[in-house]
Amino acid sequence: MRGSVMTGITDGTVTPKQMARRLRDDLAARGVTIRHSEALELVAHQWGARDWNTLAARQQGGGARPAEGPAVPILRIFDRAKAVEFYVEFLGFRLDWEHGGHADHSPLYAQVSRGSAVLHLSEHHGDASPGGAALIPVVDVDALHAELRARPYDYARPGVSAEEWGRVMVVVDPFHNRVVFHQPLPAAVEPRPTQAAAPIEVVEELAVGPDVAFDAFTRRIGEWWHDAYSPGGLVSMDAGGAAGAPVTMTLADGTTYRWGTVTTWEPPVRYAQTFTLAQDVEHPSELDVRFSGRPDGGCTVRFAHGGWTTANVADRARFSEWGILLGRFAALAEGRPVPPVPAWVTGEGAAER
Repeated sequence: MRGSVMTGITDGTVTPKQMARRLRDDLAARGVTIRHSEALELVAHQWGARDWNTLAARQQGGGARPAEGPAVPILRIFDRAKAVEFYVEFLGFRLDWEHGGHADHSPLYAQVSRGSAVLHLSEHHGDASPGGAALIPVVDVDALHAELRARPYDYARPGVSAEEWGRVMVVVDPFHNRVVFHQPLPAAVEPRPTQAAAPIEVVEELAVGPDVAFDAFTRRIGEWWHDAYSPGGLVSMDAGGAAGAPVTMTLADGTTYRWGTVTTWEPPVRYAQTFTLAQDVEHPSELDVRFSGRPDGGCTVRFAHGGWTTANVADRARFSEWGILLGRFAALAEGRPVPPVPAWVTGEGAAER
């Protein structure tokens, strides 16, 4: 059974929470009682993860939903030897795998990677056109430039240019594709990690003022959040109440689960926090919510889930259901019935418990 469960978590058919429930049931049958949160941590440790957040961050998708991840550029090539010379020997990518391109003269399809940057190279007709481009965020473009200049490659001697949107090094491969290495400019106040993707944004137009909306989003968060978006057994939530305060969930077993820290508390105009739910706590993302009044007495709520860096951008695609939660928030703020969460989210055949 252990083997089938472990296979299930890697292929998306078994979630960490389901594994924790099975563990609790098995232990209970043997007269051993543990809390759900303790079971989650034990499952995470069995998988070599530091904690449940880190394990959950590894899982791409769950249940019947397909796995999702960052898009991978496909660049058209025409010669394997030239591609390897450029991408592997010059740019320092690793050749992860390849299909075709051998004695049978079948077209090559290969993957190369450097750090978290992944490219697919294809000789197949119809897979992109020559002259494509891929943008790769980097922390220090000058260090990369020095690294490339030290390698003997006669067909590309790139330079670094300063643009309004950052420092850029463009390298053209033998097939006229452009690989753009981009280092964003530091923020005016303090340096920030490399931004690897745009925020996930949702806008809600409400018929109530900013004060009511702010109160509903923060102090009443436990009324519109849902247990499907928690470690399990959600009882209540606390959005802090001041900058620096912890953002927590209380679970049915009495444990407190921390999933962020308030960074901005400015009622009724702005709320922000770090976000570590199902993410590696060492590489958090950020929630930033802004409330602006309208002349008609209502307000516009602009929600952004950002802070995506090269260290956590692989998690971004998994947070695609903010519209569901924020629809529940909007209904609560306006005094309407809070809509149920779809059955495909809960995975239990019923919208609400």
